[in-house]
Order: sequence, then C-alpha cells, then structure tokens
Amino acid sequence: MTIRVAIADDHPTLLAGMEHLLSKVEGITLIGLVTNSTELVELLGRSSCDVVVTDFSMPGGRYGDGLTLLRFLKRRFPNVRLVVLTSIENSAVMKGIMDVGALGLVSKSDDLSHLEVAIRMAQLGNRYMSPAKSEQLLEQSPEIRAIDDHAVHLSKRETEVLRMYAEGLTVSEIGQRAGRSSKTISAQKMAAMKKLGLRHDADIFKYAQAHGLVQASQTSQKNAHRGDNDV
Repeated sequence: MTIRVAIADDHPTLLAGMEHLLSKVEGITLIGLVTNSTELVELLGRSSCDVVVTDFSMPGGRYGDGLTLLRFLKRRFPNVRLVVLTSIENSAVMKGIMDVGALGLVSKSDDLSHLEVAIRMAQLGNRYMSPAKSEQLLEQSPEIRAIDDHAVHLSKRETEVLRMYAEGLTVSEIGQRAGRSSKTISAQKMAAMKKLGLRHDADIFKYAQAHGLVQASQTSQKNAHRGDNDV
C-alpha cells in the first residue's frame, strides 16, 4: 500500500532534505511540497492525501499555523493523518499538538529518518514521538502541568484580553479595541493571570501559544520582555 504524503515547511533547505529522504522510501509517494498553509490547503483540496507532515511555526498563510492550522486541518480534512515537525521545545505546546489530534511529533534536531517511522505509524492510526520530543515531554514544567490538571476556566473577556496581549497589543490598545477602560483591562489581565498561576508576561505568551489562542508565529520574544509598568 502506498502512503500519499504532503509536506509543508517554510524552510527551503529542510523541505529539500525531506523530499530527498522520502522520495527514495518504498511505499511513500510525495504528492506535493508547500511553504505555507494557503498552499497546503489548496494542495489537499485537489489531491488525495493520507498523511501531512507540517512545520508548527509557519507564518504567511491564510489559514495560520500552529494549533490554529492543525485544528483547521482536522475539521476540513478529517481523514488525513497529521505529523508535526518542529524545533519547539515547550512541553505544553507539544501536549497541545497531540491533544488536537496530531499522531506524530518529530524534532528537527533528530535524524530525519524518524519522519518515515512517524508517517508509517500515523497511517496505521498510531502515535509516534521522536527521541528528542519524548525526552522534552518528560521535563514538562510544573506551572503548565498545574494549569492543565486543575482545568482552570477563564471568562470570555479574560481570554480575549490574554489573546490580544499575546498578539502584542498593550493594555491601552486592548481597551480602545474592546471599548473598555485601561483600568478594567488591567484588572481582567491580572485576574486571568492569578487564576492560571502566571507570574510574568512571558508566561502569558507561553500559555496563549500552548492553548491555541494565537498562531505560533505571532508571539515574539520582544513581547516577553515588555516592562512591568504595562499591567
């Protein structure tokens, strides 16, 4: 049986490496290589596919990236199995990837030969994690684990504030967009952080990315280091 595979990654060198590896593997046929979510969805719309291998952080596409894209693919193409290739090491993000239905998780630091294994396992409906990803998950941060274990529930407005803050907006900008005062926005932000046990702005970005509030490519390091005055 031939496994029809689509590959999506915005790094040309890595894309070429995967093509070189998988094009030689018996029983696997590449139906296309794309560089963003727009091209991927168009490819899946016109070609039969069994397994998609996709990067996690892949900006520029109409359908986003990260958990946003994975959820969309599960809804639009429910019979296609998903394998994620990523350099992200955040254990909460990795858990989120598996929770939305991806069957394979392969690290870019591992040998690409693990892709073949992940693809074959996914086709059978089984999960597979490369060695680096398995090791990283064993080191899951206690803060994120506590959030998941206690099933914290935020209000709609608290979630909205965290999402916009993680996207890079200031408290004042969120207030203007939401039609509420900066004082109210600040209070909702602090209330959400207290519920989740988050102590720093950097924790907000990790939480938002891990729980699919923003696209993987939207959060930036400079946001994580904004001053404490913007509360």
